[in-house]
Amino acid sequence: ERANWTCEECGKPCRRTGEDLLSFIVRVRGPRISECRLAAEIMEAPGRFVLTVAHLDHDPENPNARLKALCAPCHCRYDISPQQMARKRFAKRERLGQLNLLEDAP
Repeated sequence: ERANWTCEECGKPCRRTGEDLLSFIVRVRGPRISECRLAAEIMEAPGRFVLTVAHLDHDPENPNARLKALCAPCHCRYDISPQQMARKRFAKRERLGQLNLLEDAP
């Protein structure tokens, strides 16, 4: 709700919790959905319009986590970037109790 059901990375509108596809299409493009190119994209791949919460520090247990509302594709791109993959590996090792004495955190 804080992000107004919009991806904070690409600005794409996303479905609200429990919102059916037709209601979502009407909300984002109005009642003339037959003329809407976005309507076809939504019907073809509705999963691309799901809003998710990304933990920017990759620690879901952090009570002061930095969060960002991202659509599913942007969340995937964020999570699989080389820099983020290195940060996730480091955070996982640290959570499991391994200390890294030779390298700094990514």
